Amino acid sequence: MGLAVLAAVLAVTGAAPPRAARADRPSGADLDRRIAVASRQLEQVVEQFNDSRDDLAETRIRTRSLSGQLAPMQRDLRLRQRLIGGMARQTYQQTRSGPTLALLASHTPHQFVDRLLVLEMLADQQQRALTDLRTARARMSDAQRTLALLADRQRQEQMRLAARRATIEGEIETLQQLRQVAYGGGSRYTETERLPAPMYVPGPAGQAVAFAYAQLGKPYRWGASGPDGYDCSGLSSAAWRAAGVHLPHNSGRQYGVVATLRRDQLHPGDLVFFYGRISHVGIYIGGGKMIHAPEYGENVRVSSIDSMPIHGYGRPR
Repeated sequence: MGLAVLAAVLAVTGAAPPRAARADRPSGADLDRRIAVASRQLEQVVEQFNDSRDDLAETRIRTRSLSGQLAPMQRDLRLRQRLIGGMARQTYQQTRSGPTLALLASHTPHQFVDRLLVLEMLADQQQRALTDLRTARARMSDAQRTLALLADRQRQEQMRLAARRATIEGEIETLQQLRQVAYGGGSRYTETERLPAPMYVPGPAGQAVAFAYAQLGKPYRWGASGPDGYDCSGLSSAAWRAAGVHLPHNSGRQYGVVATLRRDQLHPGDLVFFYGRISHVGIYIGGGKMIHAPEYGENVRVSSIDSMPIHGYGRPR
């Protein structure tokens, strides 16, 4: 049943709908399932967007680094040019002439040869420096063009993902409206899923948990890391940033930098990662529970870590 059929439910008034309309109306469970599927798709898109955003930031850093590498080479070339110029002037002043007449002013042939050899050596060094600089410039120019093309592709990918996100968000909003009109309540979750604040946990992990608790009830916002809203990896990175630990704003990248754990090693503050291709993360608070930014249209809340397929566990360091 497509969204066009589902949208007809919005036209239902307080009067009893026709029997055909009642037959076509999806159940609350069916709507919950559709919302869950769409939310899962959205979360994958959001995490891909976060990953692409980090890639673009790294590309820009590499581009700036390449530009910075050229400056020392140019300074070295200017130094060599000044050195050669100084030696040439000194030789001319000493001989009152160019190299040809220096032979007549030299006391011995060896003096003349030595002077010419020094000038020739410096000229060779300058030529090598010029060649190295040209080669480095060409190499960096090629690299900068490659990085510019890469950055353009990354920006296009972000635009594609943003468009896909908007489409899925629209679908979720329609489904939630349908559920609210037909069954009441826009959220599939209740406040009873929250837990009292945990006991004191020392160290950075305790700071991360305390931060996460303070965000309960704030809305899910794609690509956000606070303070008014979060996506899943935005919440985990913000929580650990409050404890002085940097984590990437992407669940897959976070899994790559944490120390992996077994389930029986979990402590409050550790991270739980979900799905075969990681696209969700939550902050463990003990008792099989986590705080996470669940999905579009929902708020930061406490849930069981077994509510989604677990990929693995990790401890920031």
